[in-house]
Amino acid sequence: MNGMYRMAVVLAAVLALAGCGKREQAVSSGDGDGTVTLRFWHILNYSGPREILSRAAHRFEAAHPGCRVEIQEFENDAYKTKLAVEIASGSPPDVMFTWGGGPLGEYARAGKVVDLSPVFDKDGWGTRFIDQALDLCRFEGRLYAVPLDLSAVMLWCNADLFAQHGVEFPKTYDDLLRLCKVFRAAGLDPCALGNMKQWPGAFYFSYLANRCGGTELFLDAAHGRNNASFADPAFVRAGELLRGLIEAEAFPVGFNGLDDGPARTRFLSGKAAMLLMGSWVVARVKDEQPAFLERMQAAPFPVVAGGKGDASAVLGGINCGFAVTSSCKHPELAMELLRYLTDDQVVTEWCEGGRIPALVTTPEQEAKLPGPTRQAYAMLKAASSLQPYYDQYLTPRLAVEHKNTTQNLFAGVMTPEQAAAKMAAAAKK
Repeated sequence: MNGMYRMAVVLAAVLALAGCGKREQAVSSGDGDGTVTLRFWHILNYSGPREILSRAAHRFEAAHPGCRVEIQEFENDAYKTKLAVEIASGSPPDVMFTWGGGPLGEYARAGKVVDLSPVFDKDGWGTRFIDQALDLCRFEGRLYAVPLDLSAVMLWCNADLFAQHGVEFPKTYDDLLRLCKVFRAAGLDPCALGNMKQWPGAFYFSYLANRCGGTELFLDAAHGRNNASFADPAFVRAGELLRGLIEAEAFPVGFNGLDDGPARTRFLSGKAAMLLMGSWVVARVKDEQPAFLERMQAAPFPVVAGGKGDASAVLGGINCGFAVTSSCKHPELAMELLRYLTDDQVVTEWCEGGRIPALVTTPEQEAKLPGPTRQAYAMLKAASSLQPYYDQYLTPRLAVEHKNTTQNLFAGVMTPEQAAAKMAAAAKK
């Protein structure tokens, strides 16, 4: 049983508990000396973002002497499972990290997170956020989280390797196949990929499906609108094109058992020419190998001949948002903490760290973005649509099915037709 499936099972238990009307346990607490402790969980456990959030929490504490923020950091997948377990048991943190989308909607439906709508427009707070990001934090017209980070998946290219081999960044899928031959002949991996956790490889399927069928097809299939289905020929074609990349040896040997960290190292060490990854990777590169930023350039994902998708559409979403859990004993304080976690100083430092804020920025703040991030941000702002991450937008159960079927496509144990049919069947349940 993989981690995402366990998380989905636990999340089902959350909903069951909600239906039973079990009284939530208090999580935020007093320390006996009159101090209130707010528990805050997030996954930004690496240099840069970790310190930015810590400094914001300290500013909140300085302005609220009777309140202490207890921060706990997690790895991505461990956090998903831990959060679902603690929400089910009635002992979640007061302020939780979220990607928005389907999982947040499930928690909202179960009454596990606070509706922020009544306070969001107070003092103009809501006007500071980008509408695209807010849309992923809403459920049935109500706001349940505030976003800090808006990410976009780019095809990152090592410009030096492209120049050395006299080739250009790929504009079409056929270009990408040709580059596979060029770089393989030179003893290089065309594309760095570590797909052990499934989501990095899913970026390829999501983009190919978008280029074949467009963003609206995905949204219609996700919501069961306009007779759309995940068995549509566009999704089947995406699976075929994905298999084509595997047959062209686009990825490293053993990529399905490789983690994304070692795959990123292959890209940074010049052993791979391209890396399909979210814009958050720039902050990682800035910390791990800052000199590489000069060679790292963002390119749009290639178009597919005959595809219905717009070439400017970008795969992206919220990579960091915050919600207040309904078990919090001091929701007013917790919501005030959200203001500090998204204040102007955080936005400035976020830009300096190489991340794209989900808030309106000034030219001075944008100028602090590293060059690769500015390239990604420009493409994001020019995009005709934002293709949501499947595993964030879909319900947890359907997100698990998506990652499993895509992994099976990569492994060659499921045909594109079988994968599409299984997704379509799961969407009907």
